Amino acid sequence: MKIWIDFINTPQVHFFIPFIKEFSKKNHETILTCRDSGNTIELLKQYNLRFHIIGDNVGKGIIQKFIFFPKRLVKLCRFIRKHKSDIAASQSSFYQPIVAKIFNIPCLYTNDNEHAKGNIFGFLFATRVVLPITLQNKKFTKKWPLKSKVTFYPGVKEAVYLSQQPELLSLAKEKKSKIYFRPEPWNAQYYKGPLNFFDNTLLELSKEFQVIILPRDKKQSQYYIQDKFKTITVAQKPVTLQSIVSDCMMFIGAGGSMTRELAILGISVISIYQGKMLCVDQYLVDKGLMTINPYFSFKDYKAVLGTDLGSENKLSVLNEGKESYSIIKNLIYNLEK
Repeated sequence: MKIWIDFINTPQVHFFIPFIKEFSKKNHETILTCRDSGNTIELLKQYNLRFHIIGDNVGKGIIQKFIFFPKRLVKLCRFIRKHKSDIAASQSSFYQPIVAKIFNIPCLYTNDNEHAKGNIFGFLFATRVVLPITLQNKKFTKKWPLKSKVTFYPGVKEAVYLSQQPELLSLAKEKKSKIYFRPEPWNAQYYKGPLNFFDNTLLELSKEFQVIILPRDKKQSQYYIQDKFKTITVAQKPVTLQSIVSDCMMFIGAGGSMTRELAILGISVISIYQGKMLCVDQYLVDKGLMTINPYFSFKDYKAVLGTDLGSENKLSVLNEGKESYSIIKNLIYNLEK
């Protein structure tokens, strides 16, 4: 069986790695396509995966996105016409469900961001839609066509793939020394908050700690290598989760999957995201695994380091991830039927 997976951003790679390994063990062929966005290409290379780049990066502007969208759709159609798959699956690819519908390919679509406008394409054109159970009571899940094709999984998507990497839990117990920072998503359609609002606090923290910035793309890398940030280390390529977990004393993230990953693994995490709150973030806050403070300052760091991380809740979230992994895997396999 040929399984087509389309990546349009970095976190989607981590999500599908355990599934790709599973497909390989079962002798299924995977066809991987990606957009040149964020650290997606670098990450696919780190995993030694064969992939096809279809479409360049696109800015945040509505006009840019409006022009880019149909261009990539056409390129994907040309590609799939030559490499037609049996089934398709993606996490947040707004393109794949449309192309799959055109070529009558059963398609599974999943997303955990209720504010992403591109969800409409997945909801309309995918064969199956899988959402975290935190969205179960949202009104849009009760409406046509979603209500007839949606399945909910427990927990959050990050726990799905982290549950397949038990070795990370032992790393999380080691002594820590560094602070990692993940900036806000400059180019994301759903993010309307301010940019670079955390610069002064970063500089203050760097006077006492080793601070490492994990940029989302080349543009952010260029910004943080300015002279004024000379006391801060800027990662020039994607850093593995294993490396971060092994020496991360505190993680500060302006939203996104990496923030939730570290929270689930028991690292002291502060989210400074200034956009609309996501249900999956609130879920981790309620579990006591993450603190949200958009106005976090240097004087607040001691309180975060002293936070009770709720080890029992951490294990329960990972156990939910194991269950969700099985649910999603079976739904993908059942697409062919």
